[in-house]
Amino acid sequence: MVAPLALLSTRQSDQVSWIGRPGAGALTGFAGTAVVALVCAAVCRNRTSRGLRGVRLPALALGLLVLPALLLLLVSLVTPLYVDRYVLYGQSGTALLTGAAQDRLTRARRTRAAALTCAGAAVLALLPVTLQLRTPQSRIDDVGAIARAVAEAGAPGDGVLYLPARRRVWSLPDPGSLSGLRDLALDRAPAASHTLYGTEVAAPVVRARMLTATRIVAVRDPAGQPLDATPGEIVKRRVLATYFEKCGTRRVQGARVTVYARPGTC
Repeated sequence: MVAPLALLSTRQSDQVSWIGRPGAGALTGFAGTAVVALVCAAVCRNRTSRGLRGVRLPALALGLLVLPALLLLLVSLVTPLYVDRYVLYGQSGTALLTGAAQDRLTRARRTRAAALTCAGAAVLALLPVTLQLRTPQSRIDDVGAIARAVAEAGAPGDGVLYLPARRRVWSLPDPGSLSGLRDLALDRAPAASHTLYGTEVAAPVVRARMLTATRIVAVRDPAGQPLDATPGEIVKRRVLATYFEKCGTRRVQGARVTVYARPGTC
């Protein structure tokens, strides 16, 4: 029944092409919550869900917590798709398990100390994940830092390029960061084109515009991310490599801002 939806969804794969491979933080967060959940599941292993007759609560809650995240992590070995907020709903499984474990331990008079210990362990295990989700580092990118880096790197008259084009979205919250810069690949802005990233001119036009520039500020993905194979992106990389040299790169959360210049003018 979902085959038509799956087929049509493949045409929208560019919508998630910005996702990078999961880092150590994502893997640690998943492992930490999974360990807490497994311990709690062992405590209340015979508990039955009241809402679903015959369904063991540990199986229900563990499936909710582990399966969606684990599936995305495994798929990300081939195609990066894992973002922690996509599976945040799975933490309801953690809540079910910790609550059930607390109830089971508290009901046993001799194990109230164990209940308190279990509660403390759950808090300590989950607190780093909770705090991390509330910091700028929880995002894949820091849009504010990227905008500041572009503004500091560019000078009036410089060109600016986004590699790939969808990274133009980084500059939309702060258009002032592009003051005096020329967007060399832009055809129509997002508002004018009714798109999220705007539209870009054809590859030959991008090449011609780049060759008129003396300096170009390139706003790029972090190292190691897949490179888009569209004609426009290939031309951007080829012209930079052939006719320009790197003057310096500033790395910020989720991006690199590199200044390119004609040989001997850095």
